[in-house]
Amino acid sequence: MAKLTWVLYNSDASIDFTSSVKYFTYNQGRRSVLDNYAGGTATITMKNDNGQVASAFLAYRQKVLIKCDGTNAFIGWVQGIDYNDTPTGAASTATITLGDAWVLAGQQIATSQALSNNTFPVTEIAALQFYTGQFSQDYASSSTRGSYDYAGDFATRLNQIVASDRGRFLVIEGIHTYVPFRSLNNYLISGYEFARTPTASKIGYQSFDRVKAIGNQTYVNSAQVTPESLATQTATNAQAFVVGTSTITVATLNTTVTDGMNTATWIANSMADSNQQSFAITCTDIAQVSLADLYSILTVVSFAEISYTPPGGVSTTEWVSIEGVTVRGFIDHTEIDFNLASFTYYRAFILNDTVMGVLDSSRLGY
Repeated sequence: MAKLTWVLYNSDASIDFTSSVKYFTYNQGRRSVLDNYAGGTATITMKNDNGQVASAFLAYRQKVLIKCDGTNAFIGWVQGIDYNDTPTGAASTATITLGDAWVLAGQQIATSQALSNNTFPVTEIAALQFYTGQFSQDYASSSTRGSYDYAGDFATRLNQIVASDRGRFLVIEGIHTYVPFRSLNNYLISGYEFARTPTASKIGYQSFDRVKAIGNQTYVNSAQVTPESLATQTATNAQAFVVGTSTITVATLNTTVTDGMNTATWIANSMADSNQQSFAITCTDIAQVSLADLYSILTVVSFAEISYTPPGGVSTTEWVSIEGVTVRGFIDHTEIDFNLASFTYYRAFILNDTVMGVLDSSRLGY
């Protein structure tokens, strides 16, 4: 029976405190492609009948690594400690709450902060954080407005960059890496697949939910986009005239009203298929034949395929984006919830590419 190996490590104090942990959970990412990144959290319940918390030097803003088979899967900083002391001290426990780099970015306020690099803004913001190096950016984004002074938390600014460029953040060995929309194809690695039955080359899921058309979440047919200091741009898909509007409002850093309109049009067209599905699945490590692919998805891989057969339907396989993950670690097993979005939302016109979009198979023909 295969099992993932987890290590919990106080990086600031260079102390492995795994032996004191009873169980832990963490989450990171988001539910759907239109959600903001709100920040990931972890809770660690550990024995404290002999002062194990103090021995591990766990205190506010200590940096903690949650490692999966030796690789960082979650990096967080202590946000608080809840002590559950018993009268005699025996069986006392403590719950450690961690917040990831997104949580800290939401707690750090910029004052009249201008950004000078309009195509690598995440790299610039990463250097402005108190704890540097927790965000990174691969490849240049589309141009975003950065010259204006900004007053507000950095997490909001990062989400505005995502809304403007339409890319997404990947978690790669615990670091939040921004990949622009036009570069996401560089991270599509074949060979990773979720399936009903686990095999040596497929990750088996133990629960499976298909979701269609949640208004203003996974289904949108109209978008109002307001670029900073520019006029609001509205785009509406033809489906709105059939079923009525499902509209979202988005604040962006697009540099022109034309770019703002393009963003609105992309949202209204890419999200307006009521038959498009997202998925919520749960996988357990001890149910797998091999753990190699599950380990990779928890640490470095953000896209995969999923195969399923709807009741009364036929076997179907499609590409998905792993938007969010929740991990629950116990002594004898690990459970992982995945929020998966159809890769349709990230496709564009690359005519000779069967994954990123082929003529007549994408809704983005505008």
